Amino acid sequence: MTIRRVPLRQGVALALAISGAIAAGSGWAQQQAASQPVLTEIIVTAQKREQNIQDVPISVIALSAQQLKEGGVTDIKNLQALTPGLTVTSTTSENVTTARIRGIGTVGDNPGLESSVGVVIDGVYRPRNGVGFGNLGEIEQIEILEGPQGELFGKNNDAGVISIVTKRPSTTFGVTAEVTGGNYNDREINASVTGPLGDISAARFYAGYQKRDGFLNINTGLGPNTDNRADDRNMYTMRGQYLVTPSDTVNFLVIGDYSKRNEFCCGAVQVAAGPFAPIANFLAGFPPLGGKPGAVAEAIPPLSPFSRQAYANQPLPQRIRDVGISGELNWDLGFAKFTSITAWRDNTIVSGNDVDYTGLDILQQPANEGNQTDFKQASEEMRLAGKSGPLDWLVGGFFSSEILTSNTAIYAGNAWDLYVGGLASASVTPPGQNPNFLLIPGFTGQPPGHTFIPGVSGEADFYHQTSKSYAFFTNETYNIMQGLDLTAGLRYTSEKKTADSNYVNPDGGSGCGRLLASPGVRGLNPASPEYLFLVGYGCATLFNPFFGGQSTAQSLSEGNVSGTVKLSYRFTDDAMAYVSWANGYKAGGFNLARTTAATGPFGALTPNFDTSFPRETVQSYEIGVKSMLADRTLRLNASVFDQKYTNFQLNTYTGIQFVVSSIRKVESKGAEFDTTWATPISGLSLSGGVTYAFTNITDFGGSLPLFAPNLATSLSRLNNRLSFAPLWSGVAAATYTVGISSSLEFHANVNEKYNSSYNTGSDLDPRKLQGAYGLLNARLGLGSPDGKWAVEIWGANLANKGYYQVAFDAPIQYNQIDAFLADPRTFGITARTKF
Repeated sequence: MTIRRVPLRQGVALALAISGAIAAGSGWAQQQAASQPVLTEIIVTAQKREQNIQDVPISVIALSAQQLKEGGVTDIKNLQALTPGLTVTSTTSENVTTARIRGIGTVGDNPGLESSVGVVIDGVYRPRNGVGFGNLGEIEQIEILEGPQGELFGKNNDAGVISIVTKRPSTTFGVTAEVTGGNYNDREINASVTGPLGDISAARFYAGYQKRDGFLNINTGLGPNTDNRADDRNMYTMRGQYLVTPSDTVNFLVIGDYSKRNEFCCGAVQVAAGPFAPIANFLAGFPPLGGKPGAVAEAIPPLSPFSRQAYANQPLPQRIRDVGISGELNWDLGFAKFTSITAWRDNTIVSGNDVDYTGLDILQQPANEGNQTDFKQASEEMRLAGKSGPLDWLVGGFFSSEILTSNTAIYAGNAWDLYVGGLASASVTPPGQNPNFLLIPGFTGQPPGHTFIPGVSGEADFYHQTSKSYAFFTNETYNIMQGLDLTAGLRYTSEKKTADSNYVNPDGGSGCGRLLASPGVRGLNPASPEYLFLVGYGCATLFNPFFGGQSTAQSLSEGNVSGTVKLSYRFTDDAMAYVSWANGYKAGGFNLARTTAATGPFGALTPNFDTSFPRETVQSYEIGVKSMLADRTLRLNASVFDQKYTNFQLNTYTGIQFVVSSIRKVESKGAEFDTTWATPISGLSLSGGVTYAFTNITDFGGSLPLFAPNLATSLSRLNNRLSFAPLWSGVAAATYTVGISSSLEFHANVNEKYNSSYNTGSDLDPRKLQGAYGLLNARLGLGSPDGKWAVEIWGANLANKGYYQVAFDAPIQYNQIDAFLADPRTFGITARTKF
């Protein structure tokens, strides 16, 4: 495949040409009909102060409450349907969610890695994307800030920020209620009430609940799992706000929220069968394991992943609790405005999984405290902002303290001895002969299930990580002359982290030890496939005895200075161009998982107890134009960008272990535009956006061995494009509202999101490629013109397009690929009222 690069100098020329045309064409705008509707002003806080989006020298996409409602957006995952250049995926749990902007993000399966895309909800920085995957309640506006935003928003955020603002309390009494029913037995209900509480205070309370059947059919195989559906929804959210306004110059807002989920998620389907898939299929019908003769055909997974047939003999429960409270003080001091945001949050997940995603009991991951991740965060941000003559100034400080505890427990299943022995034997068995499933008992002299003891042999590790971050920042905009502004920002960040890792083998790693001590195993050729599979799987990291009883204490302390400079020029009241430079920073950290070193005293089994990885940095350049045309009925914004990342943090699952490495150089360059048009047809508005982002690995550095070969076939690595980085991404939407009578109004919204092909695997294995696809959503409704009531029918992914969220190496199944699927077609009806 040939990818055409767009040189930055051509983009600069294009931007200048557009800005010139805008300035020259302003006269045409004045000729438009005075009666034609104009676009409303969009106010954003991308620079921590309220500004018209057209005055901000940053690429920003802002979505209003109405747009979010029309798009059915309730969390950051379905937000991507309205946003070009944004992809959001989840894997083993919906709490493990990763957002990417312009192809840049951090794979979230490892709790030790923080996100490159920050999520900020009501001014509170959330260091993990997963906390944004849940019902966010009544949303006022969402802003997507593209490119490094480290100067003003929390910490990290070297790829962008998703800033979410929920509705504030109102001094006017109001009640809303909404009920939804849909396919997959979807049932949703939410309601809110707001109003004054005395002369100087007001409150708002929201509650929402959703329950829905799963998107995956589950063959439970040999059990004990009894749930034949997975990827369901069962959650509720409560959010309360209390606003006190003692004077015109002071207000204080307290927000508390509580969410809980109790679901079965997430199942995976088979994409490409490995050469030893028949081993698991045979054992699934083996009577001593609980199978029945003739059951083999039932156990063979289909190679049609979008039939949504998955396999899980172990249950897949996930119990998630997210709770937090924040207080925001705003005080107008006359010469400046003082803002303080204090917050505390606690997010906990307890989950179990069928780690091998088959109907055979190969591995077990029980749903108890042994598989629990808890994340506590306290944060404080203070800002002082004011205006002095031609200078808009801002200074501030930020502090966060985080405590992360993560427990991981994975054990051998009932079929482990037979499965690994059969697989190792099959690797050297001539065609036409049956493999020896009793290979391990033959070597160790132990009956099946006694070399590796089910529910005992494995790992039961626990990790404790702390992080303290201090930052001081400033951001100023100076008006040099009429229309010409210079913006400069600077931030100093100090980061301190500690990580205590405790590795526990409940059986002392005796299963691996028995294999290594067996004369039969010692007599095998160490280079033979039989030996490599026996030791590679039988002494995999979770069974590795050299981890057992070991503990480590690691720490890092680093400081960083980041900054930005932006120059903007306003040609007219309706046209502005800007050029910007910024650098960004994401702190280093620790891999909270077992990994082995390439060499050492125990060969390939030598544990790697130095799990640290370095900071990630970026240099970003951007040129853009922002304009209002056709008598302010057409908004057109465009930009070209070039972002160069150093030591890009990559999390890769090899089928045996999670490995964190640093890609030496990654570059994301391209162009984007977005537009909104209030058409001459009354009630009809059109909007759209396109992002071209060539996000490519330019220097693999030491991470190259983790990547699949670049095959000289049609199955290529797409010129080393980073995973989840479509070359083209676009959205288009049409909204039409028309009165039918004085008491009845019709409303329609149709939108589509398009992504060109991209790889969904960190290692860029060609089999993990997702082809180009489009997602069509629509919403049609009738209601009263004053919005007192409405009834809508809606559908998402109406063409029922099947596509992968993430494809990955199947655990302990050589050369096999599984995948987590995105949602199928959903549809339903919603009724809402307010008074």
